[in-house]
Amino acid sequence: MAYLVYAGLVYFGTHYTVALMFDYVIGMFLGLFLHHKLTFKLSNKLDKKIFFRTIISNVIIFLINIIVLYILVDFYKNNEYISQLIALIIISIGSFLFYKFFIFNGWINDK
Repeated sequence: MAYLVYAGLVYFGTHYTVALMFDYVIGMFLGLFLHHKLTFKLSNKLDKKIFFRTIISNVIIFLINIIVLYILVDFYKNNEYISQLIALIIISIGSFLFYKFFIFNGWINDK
């Protein structure tokens, strides 16, 4: 869903970095909720520590995403849509690892 926000904003002329920021704000909250409830099936409440770790993780992933997009779009002159789809492969793996080992670390076994 967040990719649709990105693609829609780029389609209407928004620079890919601004579109990506909106993508991440929506994706961060959606990802936190979905990983908490569906991926890791946690029943405990989301606390400030988890939320803070989510923000840190998403900032790091966002910066990696921007670097990948910059290389693919500005350096290699690839299409913004295709470039973000390529970046999503890297970002999805990185994001899952952050959720599993940093954000919910110690919480996964506390079901």
